[in-house]
Amino acid sequence: MRTGLLGGIALLGTLAVAACGGSSNATTPTPASGTPAAAATGNPTSAVTLHESGSSLLYPFLEELVAPLTQAYSNITLAPAPGGSGKGISDAIAGATSFGGSDAYLSPGQASQNATLENIPIAVSAQAVNYNLPGITNLKLSGGVLAKIYKGTITKWNDSAIAALNPGVTLPATGIIPVRRLDGSGDTFIFTSLLSATDPSWSSGPGFGTTINWPAVSSEQSAMGNPAMVATCSKSQNVGCVAYIGVSAEASALSAGLGEAELQNQAGNFVTPTQTAIEAAVAAAAGSTPANLRQSLIYSNGAQAYPIVNFEYIIVNTTQTDANTALAIRTFLSWAIDPNGGSQSQFLQKEDFVGLPSSVIPKVQAAIAAIKG
Repeated sequence: MRTGLLGGIALLGTLAVAACGGSSNATTPTPASGTPAAAATGNPTSAVTLHESGSSLLYPFLEELVAPLTQAYSNITLAPAPGGSGKGISDAIAGATSFGGSDAYLSPGQASQNATLENIPIAVSAQAVNYNLPGITNLKLSGGVLAKIYKGTITKWNDSAIAALNPGVTLPATGIIPVRRLDGSGDTFIFTSLLSATDPSWSSGPGFGTTINWPAVSSEQSAMGNPAMVATCSKSQNVGCVAYIGVSAEASALSAGLGEAELQNQAGNFVTPTQTAIEAAVAAAAGSTPANLRQSLIYSNGAQAYPIVNFEYIIVNTTQTDANTALAIRTFLSWAIDPNGGSQSQFLQKEDFVGLPSSVIPKVQAAIAAIKG
């Protein structure tokens, strides 16, 4: 993602969210004809702290929202914590937190076993593939080549398969060090989703998920969380590494001297995670978003579509223990997707996120309205 990213794929329209910090009454906006009823929102009558754990990609964005949320609603405090999407999902299932943050939607099995849990997108993000190869600034890679790297069948940067993608580039014979996430991670989910979409043997072998059985590669290294992925890949002794890193950590990856690969999309073009490329990927898929909001945006159609794009999800139980907590959660989520609230460009831009597309908003509003206490 490049500096100056604007938040929002399209103007979402003004959502009916009352940012009235001093009010103690819930408000239920009147929906336009033909649209779903909006969620009742407002400042709770007593203080509510919303505890979150999960995605290290989503975590910096949620941190950005802590102060402005309390400014808008004085009785709501957001308390996010990292730990990986796997933890966010498991904590939400166990009721250990108010909700979990995840780059991955619930699996069919998780959804069927936890009928009151919802996946609610609040923003759109992407994932970069970064590398430590001094002097190489324009590296092109494909999902199929990355699958072979992570399987250990491509072990040198001057391999003929990589050279074929990079004509005119003198690639070193440096050994490749694939870095992977050790924790249950939505970043792993979306990265391995790309590998599955582009390499049949990966799809039928390791597959995709927040955790997978990685093929054994002698040079591999592991890290927990995006910051550790950056730190591991940028070490001087790890020249030759490649790592998948969420865009909210992109600034630190670039400042650490890591390169950012151009990835081949479904149309055969090589793109980086710019706003235009992310918008193209979401636009190609947004019209088919299901009511349950479980949707992959990986490897979407489109000449300029970036191949690793995903919704950032809040995993939340629709059945809360009391009405005040349910009100606080509905209010936070409604505010978070509002372009006049949490989805202002000043918050999205800091983490290289973009806002939800307007075609998805009604389905998200309907999911939020289902949260009761």
